[in-house]
Amino acid sequence: MKRFYWLIAALALLAVPGFLLAQTETECPQPFIPDAAPEYYIGQATVRFAGAEYGSAVQLYTCAINAQPDVAPTYASRGYAYAALGDSDSALSDYNKALELDETLIEAYINRGTLYTRLGNFGLALNDFDLAIGLNPDNPVAYSNRGVVHAAEGNFDLAIADFEQAIELDPDYATPYAALGAVYSALAAQQYQQYVRVSGSNRLPAGTPSEVLTAVDDSLRTKNFAVWLPLLTPAE
Repeated sequence: MKRFYWLIAALALLAVPGFLLAQTETECPQPFIPDAAPEYYIGQATVRFAGAEYGSAVQLYTCAINAQPDVAPTYASRGYAYAALGDSDSALSDYNKALELDETLIEAYINRGTLYTRLGNFGLALNDFDLAIGLNPDNPVAYSNRGVVHAAEGNFDLAIADFEQAIELDPDYATPYAALGAVYSALAAQQYQQYVRVSGSNRLPAGTPSEVLTAVDDSLRTKNFAVWLPLLTPAE
């Protein structure tokens, strides 16, 4: 009977998220090559992360850290894997350790700022993105991510400036284009709300915002300007 209770207890522990990871992350898998260097585990972790095997990536990054515990980028990479697992505390701890080892590590500032943004800590996020931009004023990702924080706070003019700067730095970087579209959609929503307040009517002349957006998208592709006609106003 005691064995039965021990089995139930063990199964309960295994059901706790992160328990298996906590038990195995320091047990490095047998390498394919003898006397594997930390770079081997980092390479394997990168492959696992790309395959969305985030727990395995954490384990392999930990193997690299155990072998060489003073390399800042490895902590930053493991932090990103922890963040992908939803373990914000461990991710933040790793980002902080990375920056303790190298206070100029831009990716650690960017990824810590991203984590702060997801947690709603906008002030800390802006500080990290500002630091990243200060270290490298030509980093488009830092501008784009800072723009997201400005947009979330409703500072749309600052957001637009950051997204446009990111695009200027790298016209092939796709995300800022979508981010700009989202900001313009937010501005459109504000104008629709103002229309309702001024007109006293919930009936929009060109249709609902989503209908107008679809029609405008079609208009840009087909050159059919019909979507704009309901917005004409006759003279009294």
